[in-house]
Parts: sequence; structure tokens; C-alpha cells
Amino acid sequence: MTLDQQLRPGAGTGPATGAEPAAAYYGGLFGWTIRRQESKLFLALEGGLCAVTLPKLTAGPVLAHLLALGCEGPSVVVPTPHGPRLSILAETDGQLLLRGSLPADVTVLDCGALLPLPAGQRTPGAGPEWLTAPDPRHRWLPSVSAVLAGVRRRH
Repeated sequence: MTLDQQLRPGAGTGPATGAEPAAAYYGGLFGWTIRRQESKLFLALEGGLCAVTLPKLTAGPVLAHLLALGCEGPSVVVPTPHGPRLSILAETDGQLLLRGSLPADVTVLDCGALLPLPAGQRTPGAGPEWLTAPDPRHRWLPSVSAVLAGVRRRH
């Protein structure tokens, strides 16, 4: 069964069925907190979970850096009025981020921020899409330090 099929209400059997299949899937397999606002699905960035966001067009070197380190993880493309942004999920590691220490086009979301997530089948480019979907066999995330090292190498 694909991720889209698992997230569709009523799909499959067991805890991922019914009104909240996405919350059961993401919460049960990954321990993530999911929030719904109307028909939209959001990942609550809390409990050591954060996301580094940057323009999708300039994310290639960061993704290559993570791949070379063997610590690539899930990332979601979120359309914005200024073009698509890539949000790389990461584990906070106690790194203190000083304002101005990151490039202007990079943001770290944490402390209760909500990251839009794909919810079922959609038109490509019309809503959030997984660039690299979470894998239940590999539940760990890269550290925010590893992701930011890739960001700094990009510039």
C-alpha cells in the first residue's frame, strides 16, 4: 500500500483507518504530532523535531552533502508565492542559532511551528509534496547541525 493510500480516510486496516489516518500513520510510525486545520495536514515541530527550509532551486548541494554523509532524511516541497521551498526535517541537537548566522534565504522552523504536509493525492505543484518521503524502516533524522553544515557549504 502506498503512502497516499494509507493516508486516505478508510484505506487499509488497523489504526491507520477512519477519520485520522495520517495522524495514526505519522504518529504511530514516527512519533510525530499531527495537526489538522480544515482539510489541511500539518506536522507540529516539537519534541526535538525541526525543519530547515530553503529555496528548492538551491537545495541540491545541501541534499548532496547529506547523502555523502549518509544522513539524508525526509524532505517536503512546499509551494509559496516566491517559489517552492524545500523543508528538510531534522532533529534538534542543542545547536544555538544566532540571528544573522544563516543565509537570508534559509529558515529553521522549530518550537511549535507547523509544517504543511501532503495529505492524499493532489495535483503536482498545487500543495505540499514529499521530495523524500519518510521511511518506516529508517525513522531517524539528520541533525540540524549536519543540515546547516550543508547550507553553509552551499554558499
